[in-house]
Amino acid sequence: MSDLQMSMAYMLTHSFTLYPEIYKCPGNTSAMRTKRPILGTYFLASGLIFILLYTPCFIVMVRSKCRVPAFQVMLILAVFDLLSLSVNSVITGLLDIMGFSFSHFPVFIFCAGAIGKGSWMGGCVACILLAVDRCVEVNAKFRLGFLFKKKVFRVVMGLMVLYWVYSCGFTKPLLFKAEYSSWFFDPKIGKEPYLYHSIDHTINNLVVSLATTSLYIYLCYHLIYKIGYSTSMWLYRSKQQIIIQAVILCSFHAIAAYIYVYMQFFYSPPWLIIIGQLAWQWSNGCFCVAYLTLNQAIRNAVVRMLVPKKLRERFDLHIGIDEHLTSVKQITQINTVSICVKMNSLV
Repeated sequence: MSDLQMSMAYMLTHSFTLYPEIYKCPGNTSAMRTKRPILGTYFLASGLIFILLYTPCFIVMVRSKCRVPAFQVMLILAVFDLLSLSVNSVITGLLDIMGFSFSHFPVFIFCAGAIGKGSWMGGCVACILLAVDRCVEVNAKFRLGFLFKKKVFRVVMGLMVLYWVYSCGFTKPLLFKAEYSSWFFDPKIGKEPYLYHSIDHTINNLVVSLATTSLYIYLCYHLIYKIGYSTSMWLYRSKQQIIIQAVILCSFHAIAAYIYVYMQFFYSPPWLIIIGQLAWQWSNGCFCVAYLTLNQAIRNAVVRMLVPKKLRERFDLHIGIDEHLTSVKQITQINTVSICVKMNSLV
């Protein structure tokens, strides 16, 4: 059985009809519903919060005139993350609350699973590129630095987009099962599980886990042992933030990748499946949290975009050098006038 017959490309070219020998559900399965309102409410609420936090960060990045390679990777990663959060959080939460599985809405869940899988795999490539960029920043002689040269980088970005298109449209998608509150390649409709094994997904997950772990270990080692301790508080805090981001991002991606590979080939207890689903969600959502807590430039731009200037002036939130200089100038003028008044009173 070819992956193309089990892909979204086949469905789109056959009047939105799934390959019947693999995805035809028995008649009695559509009557079975397993509602999980608590988990569903969590996934729906947390997913909407992540999207609401990520959207202004994404708008700020789009409006920014900065077009360095790392920033472009962050921009396309934001698109992948928002698409993934729509599937692994919002749609997952709604399906959990209503108790619907693949057999209830096969075409909708098939399309959502294809987009979710493609966005995960495209995001994996973007995460590897970001890790490489961080390694180049701390060591200009890093061997993979050539990927960010102007002509090569255009090819790399084009290949990443093509990889996303391939993963969405020409491979086996993930399918939702409400009983486990998670997504599987096997829709669990009575067919042999080996028919649904996705080799491309397995290779992708193993590569991203090994690559990001290795790159971030190199990054942390270089920051701690090569650059060494610095008396500069700014440099110390910057190193600390980079290491924290590296540990968080690497942990969520590695956990999600390994668990989803294990789930595909071996029996997995329900608690492990839920951990895998949570890790997938947080591997996408942690970026907006990192931007708003650890990235001062994006955080200031978001505050400046969302909070009116009058409120910022009232609460002394001077975001940006221009407003800060204006504030300092006003304070200086006030102090000068105050001194003049005191001198006149003294005379």
